[in-house]
Amino acid sequence: MTLNDLFRRVKGFFAPGEKDAFLRIQELAGLAEEALQLLVKILSSPSHGLKDIESHTERINVLEKSGDKITRSLEEMIGRGSMTASLDYDFGRLADNVDSILDRAHGLSRQLRRVTRRPLREAKEFDSDIRKEQISLIEIGLAQLRMFRKLLSTAGSDRNQAIELARQIEGLEEQGDDVKDAMLDEIYGSWEKLDYASFHNYLETTIEADDMLDLCEDASDLVMAITKALGA
Repeated sequence: MTLNDLFRRVKGFFAPGEKDAFLRIQELAGLAEEALQLLVKILSSPSHGLKDIESHTERINVLEKSGDKITRSLEEMIGRGSMTASLDYDFGRLADNVDSILDRAHGLSRQLRRVTRRPLREAKEFDSDIRKEQISLIEIGLAQLRMFRKLLSTAGSDRNQAIELARQIEGLEEQGDDVKDAMLDEIYGSWEKLDYASFHNYLETTIEADDMLDLCEDASDLVMAITKALGA
């Protein structure tokens, strides 16, 4: 769905400032979706594929900076009183949550590039298994983001569909928790064959990936709260 399509869907319900805010958050979520697609490519790259990893990481860096610009523009809108005053805080949190997904993706890509440049002393089979599981976790995040963008497009027009989408996003977050917990069990259970740097890297990147799922669920809850407060 294009931004013009989204505008037509919500124009009959929201005030002008609120319409604009949802359009910008939709754009922000689109950047986050692309960033997660690139993370999957980075994790799928062979250890010698530094050139591709560098290229994907740089693109995520560009996306993160673009996201910061959109977030700042939303903060300026809030500061100008462009939307319902009682919802300023929720709109600010919504923008921050989606932007934080981009921030996490950016940090994760840099860490993965760092490890590729200076490989850790890890068990190769263990590293391959963890990467596959991290891909699974990020693909759950991708599915969430696609549903979240649909949720934004139905905001104010179809409450029942919006509720169902929010439930599905929550279900995916719970699925991600199960994947994360299994990964952490595997990492802690393998500490004897990992040096400290490898252990810390796997721990940090797994938690970072899972954080993105939590942020997306929180963002969907905020969309539902905002539309309910407006009477949708």
